[in-house]
Amino acid sequence: MKINRVIISFAAIILLFPTMSVAQYAPRQDVMWARTVPAGTITMDGVLNESAWAQAESITLIYGEQGTLPTSGWKKEVEGGIGEVTDPTTATIKFLVSSDNQLWLAFEIPDSSINGWGWPSFDGILMSIKDKADLDLLSTIAKAAEYFYTFWTAGLPSELPVVGSYPRFIGKFGNFTDTTRTPEQRAAWDAKTVINGISNDAGRDQSWITEMRIDLASVGYDVTVSGGDLIALNFSIWDCDYIFESDPLKKNVTRTHLQSPWGNQNASNVVRVFAKPDVGLTSTLPTIAPDVVLPNGVAYPDPVLDGKADEEVWAGAYTFDLGWDIENLRIDYPTVGKFMSAHFQPELGGNPRPPILDPSSSQIKMFFKDKYLYFAAKITDGRVQGSESYDAIDGLMLVLGDRTEVNEDNNMVFKQMRINFDAAGTATAYDYFATLMDSGKAFYGTFIPGGTTVNVNTDIDEGYSIEMKIDLTAFGYQEDLGDKLIFLGVMLADGDSFEDPLSNYGTRSWWFREHGGGPVTAWGVLDPTLIIGVEDEDITVIPNSIQLLGNYPNPFNPSTTLKFAIPESGDVNIKIYNTVGEEIKTINLANKNGGELSYRFNASTISSGIYFYKVSLNNSASGKSYPGKVGKMILLK
Repeated sequence: MKINRVIISFAAIILLFPTMSVAQYAPRQDVMWARTVPAGTITMDGVLNESAWAQAESITLIYGEQGTLPTSGWKKEVEGGIGEVTDPTTATIKFLVSSDNQLWLAFEIPDSSINGWGWPSFDGILMSIKDKADLDLLSTIAKAAEYFYTFWTAGLPSELPVVGSYPRFIGKFGNFTDTTRTPEQRAAWDAKTVINGISNDAGRDQSWITEMRIDLASVGYDVTVSGGDLIALNFSIWDCDYIFESDPLKKNVTRTHLQSPWGNQNASNVVRVFAKPDVGLTSTLPTIAPDVVLPNGVAYPDPVLDGKADEEVWAGAYTFDLGWDIENLRIDYPTVGKFMSAHFQPELGGNPRPPILDPSSSQIKMFFKDKYLYFAAKITDGRVQGSESYDAIDGLMLVLGDRTEVNEDNNMVFKQMRINFDAAGTATAYDYFATLMDSGKAFYGTFIPGGTTVNVNTDIDEGYSIEMKIDLTAFGYQEDLGDKLIFLGVMLADGDSFEDPLSNYGTRSWWFREHGGGPVTAWGVLDPTLIIGVEDEDITVIPNSIQLLGNYPNPFNPSTTLKFAIPESGDVNIKIYNTVGEEIKTINLANKNGGELSYRFNASTISSGIYFYKVSLNNSASGKSYPGKVGKMILLK
């Protein structure tokens, strides 16, 4: 697509529409920009003397303090020692990418006791990058590629720490049992460390500083293409203190993590690292929109929880599709949902996994009103059954983060709310949803159409549908919903049984989160200003000037309808801009009559983000022109 520089600046757009704000939502804490530098800018020596590092975006992990939302945290490993933590971790990590598709990381880690021996007594960086080049064959999720850079000695032939030793490479491009590395391993991942002190002795140290390079092509990313790429990663800083002291009671081990502590599994969440060739050291960083913006249903009555979800308010809800055909559906999911949403078929009773003969699908809808979250799902399933075996159920699970409760890793607890058919064929609440119902904090309804017979597998069913109403104060929210952030995921379960038990199977498909433990979470916003139905109000008179009537839906993917009204007949011009004032599309609508008009805008060829549209009018017959009006819309893919 050809992009032309607009005559007016972005500042001019703001002047035309002063109530508009790019910073509509709180900045995301689960994203990071890696600025692009030319290849060869960084010399990997652990010194960090290149000026690029001073301009790089960074994050600081502090032991004992709440980390970035939603799932950063910390923990003391009691197994590693009982000593008091007198030298807690305060590590600064910087991010860059280079034009030859390399990710550069700098770790500055103050530490008075640098050492390592065996699990869990070591200093190190335990990291995972989600490998888009290596999808799990059963689930199609990107596998966790472990990068473990550590002073750990266990596994080496000597099995004894060496005074003054440096960290070694373990994991996807390293070795557990030796320190030798092939040229291919070094090309894929390398690092250099400067130790201010002496490792593996009883003396006091100051810090260790690491420069690290990762070849992004080796894990399926390419930040050199025009649109850039999004890297999903997480890591923890391990800190073992006083292992070589004469007093064993001083020894302690802590870990402080960014989004998830583990390197060899898909758990908790990831930080989304964005990079584009045109986002360099001095560029203004683009705003990353939320994964989900839930609209406000305050203009409508509360829906009746009969499972049908047929009230008008549901037409304006946030909507997406979820089902076994996840590879096609997730293309439209935002950010890491494109490769971390997945599906899985467990083995039933040790039987081999038979073919999926009746894959299920669903349409999910969500909105909020006052302190309540409303959730609905219409499930298409030709064989509806009930079961007490989790791997064989038919049902749906919503997973929500609790805003006040934390787990042993001091990060957000996610709670499962599941509705599925039990062995008797009755739709039943499980997990935390049952607890909420007992306390009057949650309600649900189900609808089974006449063509569905639960637990009768000699016919073809139509499916079923579910509605939920959840009091968010049960998840630590204030009555006014506080910062309006919400963290969530959805899982659809489908079990099918046949005359031949070897043909029986169960499946799970998930949008961001399969269960309370991961693999990732959507970053959502409960937007009180995005009111369902307001944009649909009719204009009963022809206005005196151009009037914008909003776009619907908003956020949208990939199409939205722009509504506006013009004061007289003429030629309408619509221009679409990005947040830096670049014109990305022009639409000309000739010979339009005065009054309300609409235009369906398809954004399938552009990336997610905030965009602006300007509507102008010119009447060539009268020679009269009207000043343009500017509106804002959010594209979420």
